[in-house]
Amino acid sequence: MKQMVKWGYICAIVLMLSCGGHSNIAPGGINLRDTVVVPEYCTGEDSIAYIENAIFQSPISAEDLLGLAEVHSVEGMLFYYNNFEMANEYEYHKRFLATRRDSAAMRLANRFMRMANLVNINGNANDKLQWALAVNATLDIFCASEPSVPSDSAIDEISLVVGRFSSLSQSEMNFQCYVESTVDYYRTIEAYRMWLLAVPTDLKALFREEYEAWHDLNEARFAFWNDVSYVQGWYSAKPMEIEGYYENLSRNRRAELEHEMNVVLKGTVYAQKGKTVTTEQWEQWIVEHSVPENVDLLKEMGNDDNIPNDSLVAYHVKTLKSTFSRWLTARQAIATALPKEKGVYYDYITADIHSRMIGKLDNIVPLDW
Repeated sequence: MKQMVKWGYICAIVLMLSCGGHSNIAPGGINLRDTVVVPEYCTGEDSIAYIENAIFQSPISAEDLLGLAEVHSVEGMLFYYNNFEMANEYEYHKRFLATRRDSAAMRLANRFMRMANLVNINGNANDKLQWALAVNATLDIFCASEPSVPSDSAIDEISLVVGRFSSLSQSEMNFQCYVESTVDYYRTIEAYRMWLLAVPTDLKALFREEYEAWHDLNEARFAFWNDVSYVQGWYSAKPMEIEGYYENLSRNRRAELEHEMNVVLKGTVYAQKGKTVTTEQWEQWIVEHSVPENVDLLKEMGNDDNIPNDSLVAYHVKTLKSTFSRWLTARQAIATALPKEKGVYYDYITADIHSRMIGKLDNIVPLDW
């Protein structure tokens, strides 16, 4: 009975918000979507994305995200793969005919990525928690329409369906890796959300600060690598490799969180694996990665535009240092607030996370390629 009530409530939200939603109506009854002037170069899907990016600013609620419309190109893709005449003419296409489950999974993938893109552009750490709630509701809707899919593996349908309808061109492989890394990122945000619900009440504020600091540091690390230390715009597989590493960051953070949960909630002993990294070693790592890979080759090829300028490097270096300092301060505050023995073990985990950040300790979850 509770499931039926929950399902009805979700449907009501989606139906209400698909027509604009309460958050898009300005005082006086004006729909904010109608106030956005879309540039001429934005058409079709791009115009929808432009309007949504202009409307939705932090804080973003789960209800806002659930109100996103689907992109119609998904229907076009499914029509192409459901074209039986083409499948009969070309044997190759027979294995790509979309089933009803594929169709539902494609819509799930579409909504999932639309919400992710929006919150990545306009959202902060707290908005990501709302995104996780919106994804959970979307997964519930999908499972209700496709009862053959186990609820604990519904999120995997996104990667499966995108992979199935990929032609394996480089651009599609890049996109597929982006989708897969976003799925893993959702899993990490959801793990954090559940962790924040589970921690003792007197520690919730401290752990919330740690989550927000981790989020900002994680984003800074990705931006630093993407914009400074790995800027080979001429290399077509660059997006795929970057997303692969980003996916690995998410997986390792979940594995680290599990150790932290065991220490804080169960009093499990944690043995430090690597040596404690000093501030000097951290800053040296930044210096070593402040020069893009193959910079000499870029100059030889005349691709000086791909070499980041000094002001961009300085900005990212400053952000990386400041976000790391905030994250370390947040974790030290937690260690101090915990009972002495648990605090020591928590510090050990912090040291090992730091060691992995600069390659002094192997990742818990190795890259699978």
